[in-house]
Amino acid sequence: MNNPFMEGGYLSSNVSINKLFIEKMPTNKVKQDLQGKTAMDIFSTELFINEIKKNSKDLKLDINNLEEKMFPQYLDNLLQSDDLLVKKKANNIVRLFGESLGVILLTLKKAENENRLKRKDWGDKEWEFWSTIENIILVGGLASSNIGESFKYYIEKVFKDSGEKSYNIMLIKDSSNIGIKGCAAYIKGVSKGKTYLIFDCGQTFIKRSLVKIDDSGVRDIRNLTKVLSKHVEWNFKNIEEERNEAGNLHKHILNTILDTVEIAKEEENDNIGDTIVINIANYVRNGAFVNRGGYGKLRLIAHDCEKYLSSVLYEKLKKSFCIKLVHDGTAMANAFLDYPNSVCISLGTAFGVGFPVKN
Repeated sequence: MNNPFMEGGYLSSNVSINKLFIEKMPTNKVKQDLQGKTAMDIFSTELFINEIKKNSKDLKLDINNLEEKMFPQYLDNLLQSDDLLVKKKANNIVRLFGESLGVILLTLKKAENENRLKRKDWGDKEWEFWSTIENIILVGGLASSNIGESFKYYIEKVFKDSGEKSYNIMLIKDSSNIGIKGCAAYIKGVSKGKTYLIFDCGQTFIKRSLVKIDDSGVRDIRNLTKVLSKHVEWNFKNIEEERNEAGNLHKHILNTILDTVEIAKEEENDNIGDTIVINIANYVRNGAFVNRGGYGKLRLIAHDCEKYLSSVLYEKLKKSFCIKLVHDGTAMANAFLDYPNSVCISLGTAFGVGFPVKN
């Protein structure tokens, strides 16, 4: 069937599974009572980190001397700990969230009437589409290494114990560059020998990459030092406060691009391609942001942010760049064009969703 979440090649804003409401538990094989909660209520990086904090003593983690964003990585290592009590506690935390993922996916798969009625922005076609999905591709920091393997195990166990056929859960060994590879699909008329700039604008960092592409696809990726994301808050007292922060966000992104161009000029002998792709954590269509959110405030800067940013860069550099803004979930999914009937789900600050679409 046609994908009801795609409109003219772009992802619709109602695709999010964060708002999935579990009015009825899809299984009685999970001890957690998740009834009455949304997907966002039961799974996110923040919740995962908070659970690690709560159990830091039993995990023997001195969290006061560790960066919060690194907590999942430390827990990943503890899943293989020689200390059996620490290992057990680490596994209990992962099982908790793995089962939550299983319940979320089973809710989507079974599409029971009680849960359908709570999702006001989905009709029958949206729910039925999830029943046609074959592959669930999990990406993001929480989908990697030991944690990812454990999540896959518990998701499949929830389905098996409930007597339901599971989605084919796919994990990617190195998911850190998945978004970069997906963005490369948007660069048309590749010039051999050129280096292209690709940015990944997330809620925590802006990742910067210098990418070489040939007829067969991405040939080389060199990741530069990440830049801290700034001005990505989304709660404001009034529109003027939001507009002011939109200006600050635009300047931060612009300066990040300008700095990266200078690095590329020096290191690549000014052999830079004329397309810049920006993978961004917001829904975007033809250069226009279609909803609110951290990066969505850029809609207050210009309707077509691609053309606007291109014009500003020309003023600064006297060189024309074609700017392409891509929703982050779509960028990641486009690294899997050979997998039909698939959805790519990123496990991060919130759930990101994307479907492989040939451009």
